Formats: sequence, C-alpha cells, structure tokens
Amino acid sequence: MATGTIDIGQLQRDGLTGPFELADQSILDAVSEVAIGLQALQRAQNSLATLAGQELRHTTLINRHMAFGVIGELFRDANLQSVVADCFGKDLVLWQTKFFPKYEGVGENRWHHDRIVENGDDPIRVYDTSNHFSFVVALSDLGMEHGRIEYIRGSHLPIDGFDRDMPRLFDEMPEVVHDRITPLTLRRGEFAVFHSALLHRSLAYGHREEDWRPGYFGAPNPELRRNADIRSGRISLAARLARKGTVIPERYGSNPAGAAHAIAEPIPYYRATVDQDHGNGSVVMPFN
Repeated sequence: MATGTIDIGQLQRDGLTGPFELADQSILDAVSEVAIGLQALQRAQNSLATLAGQELRHTTLINRHMAFGVIGELFRDANLQSVVADCFGKDLVLWQTKFFPKYEGVGENRWHHDRIVENGDDPIRVYDTSNHFSFVVALSDLGMEHGRIEYIRGSHLPIDGFDRDMPRLFDEMPEVVHDRITPLTLRRGEFAVFHSALLHRSLAYGHREEDWRPGYFGAPNPELRRNADIRSGRISLAARLARKGTVIPERYGSNPAGAAHAIAEPIPYYRATVDQDHGNGSVVMPFN
C-alpha cells in the first residue's frame, strides 16, 4: 500500500488527494532521462523550424508512454495502481501523458483543467465526477520555488459565484476563488491524484514571490530558455485517465509521429507517410 493515507473525503471535497510514494523509485532516473532527451530534441527541432520559417512545434513531450517501456513500467507501479484503483476504480484507460520540464526561462503554464474530452464529440460535463481522472508524478522535487504547482480547491464542483463557462486555458482567476488557491508540493518519487476538471497551473521557473498574483504573471524568456541547462530544473510527468469505453477523439489520443513506433515527432511531418508506416497511431491503452 502506498505511503500516505487515501483521504476520499479530501478527494471529494477538494478534488485532489496525496502525496503518496511510488513503490519502486529506482526507475525515476531513467524516466527523467527520457524527458530530458525529448526536451533537448524539441529545442533542436524548434531551432530548425525557426531557420526554416516554420511554426514552432510543442508535441515532442506528449504521449511517449508506448515508445518508452520505462514509462509504462512507472505506470504499473504497485502503489500508483493501488491508489488510483481505490480512488477511481478499475477498468480505466490511459489516453494522454505529458512531461513538464521547468528550468530557467520556462514560463507559467496558465490556469487550465485536464478534461479536454468527454466521450467522442459529447460536450464536456465539467462537474460529472464519475469519469476523467489525472495524476502527477514528481520526477524531481516539486517544491514552493521554481515553478510550483497550484490548484483551486473544490473547482471540480460548482462554486457559488464562480462561472466555469470559460475557455479551458485562461489568464485571470476570479476573485471569488482566490482564497482557494493552494500549492501542491511533492518530493521526488511522490504522486498525487485528482479529478481532471480541477483547475490548476504551474508557475514560471524562478518566479519571484513578491510578483505572485492570482492571474498569469510568468511570461517565458526565450533567450534564457534557449541557453539554459535542461538538467538544472525540475520535471513532472502528468497522465490522464478515463473509463473503459470512453471514446477519445483521434486528435487527442494519438501522437503525430505514431504510437509505439516513433521515438519523437519528425520535422517535416507528412501525415500520409506516418499513416502508411505506422498504421493506427492511437496511444490509448489499458491502465488497470
């Protein structure tokens, strides 16, 4: 069983519970190396894209759980599996993953939620807590500094005076929920689970506490980021789950480079070639 008590009341009330410890932390370095390698590749790809006058691409860090066996091994961790099953049940599928490296020059991830799909083309039912769940794993210490994670307690449920009829990503947090802004700190090898509709963000790396505000305040610094040491920062890995049978639209549950066959997205990218070489690009897979 995972270190840490599963507080179902906290999960129902706040939308999140944790931290818990992974049972096997011996693979954290290997998973971190995947993230660092992919981030370096994305940096190189975008440098070439700039020279070519192409649009920058930011999909390299998404949905690599089939390409790298060590990520799948992490997701089979006994404690992670136990906590997810106790909190959300079984017969879940994993449909999206993303690394979040934070280092000098990396800006703020704006306020957002993870419930970007419902079931096929159905409209989002943001307050339905029976489906769509997330977890985040700390591959390095995620403390109060250098891009800390914050969330809005209880935002997976209706809050008086707070209108959730807004874009999925936004800059300004209404005053009615300012007192609900809560930091989430995790030590290396710890994880937390939450309802995907929960609003959260991560601050810019190196943010100054005196500049903190409820709305967006951490713009990236491209020059610092371009020259920074990727290994000098912190890394987290987030994953999104859904009930078995949930229809995940292809544009969200796939990797442009193909699922198990491609290490990283190529530039240039030709869809027809990828389809021919790799077939079905779905990365949706059973979780438990």
